[in-house]
Amino acid sequence: MSAEPPTPPATAAASAGKGLHSRAYNRLINTCDKFVPAKLRPLWMHPAGPKTIFFWGPIVKWGLVVAGIGDLTRPADTISPNACLSLGGTNLIWTRYSLVITPKNYSLFAVNLFVSVTQLIQLGRAYHYQWEQSKLEKAGEGKTSS
Repeated sequence: MSAEPPTPPATAAASAGKGLHSRAYNRLINTCDKFVPAKLRPLWMHPAGPKTIFFWGPIVKWGLVVAGIGDLTRPADTISPNACLSLGGTNLIWTRYSLVITPKNYSLFAVNLFVSVTQLIQLGRAYHYQWEQSKLEKAGEGKTSS
């Protein structure tokens, strides 16, 4: 006798919390629910749609992508390779995770992929700068010893 997996709800559930924030959020969602056009209903009611944290988490995380793109103009000597490696690496892990969870969260996949790419570009810039500096130091040592 095998247990069947629970079927996902046909609609996105609002917050189940009882706190003030949950009540305010549910009130806002219920108010907005009346104004969603029929064409956008499938997105609105999706298990990873705007009624859930699965939608808003990735939306807010796009701020990391914007910050990473803004940092591309930063001087390379101010880049922390450790921070870039840890942020890029963890986002690569979350990129994979977003495709194995139920429901698949493609917006989470996209934002994590973009964060990883921007951080890996920064990491490349930092290592290229360090490599250039070591070349300059070796060239400077060669001139002084002659």
